[in-house]
Amino acid sequence: MKFLYISILFISSILITASPVDELEPFFNTKLFFTQSSLNKLSKTYEISKGTFIRNSDSSVRIDINSPFKEIYFLSIDGLEIHDLDFDQIKKIPISEINNFLVSFIINGDINSSQIINLKKKSFSIIENKKKFDFEFINQNTLHVTFQDNMEVDNLIKFTKDNTN
Repeated sequence: MKFLYISILFISSILITASPVDELEPFFNTKLFFTQSSLNKLSKTYEISKGTFIRNSDSSVRIDINSPFKEIYFLSIDGLEIHDLDFDQIKKIPISEINNFLVSFIINGDINSSQIINLKKKSFSIIENKKKFDFEFINQNTLHVTFQDNMEVDNLIKFTKDNTN
């Protein structure tokens, strides 16, 4: 009888454990710091950008790039607005012209489960339009996202929760 209770508890704890896919949306609902590293294959150097990611109460997102350039991105269901602070320029891109899984996920939070592969305890991959996005939770406060962009540049974005709130 004791074995039966232990088995039920063990199985229940396995079923209750959240999938890393389920942890993704709540993770992006907090203020995040990020570092994006891109490998420049020609010069064989890494280009690094740093900034913050903030989801607003209306589900829009503000992304501040602090280095190496000063830029602010506003992302909403209407599209993307880019403010280049160094050159005092604003560019607007309608959402209909953006075909990117990561942008789509950030706006509406939907992940089509048929696109999820390599699901493990702390990581998974998503295939979208023949592009692969790898997600790995390093711990409860840190997420790594790796992908190759449309110019075939390898990218790693490290998101870290802001725990000062």
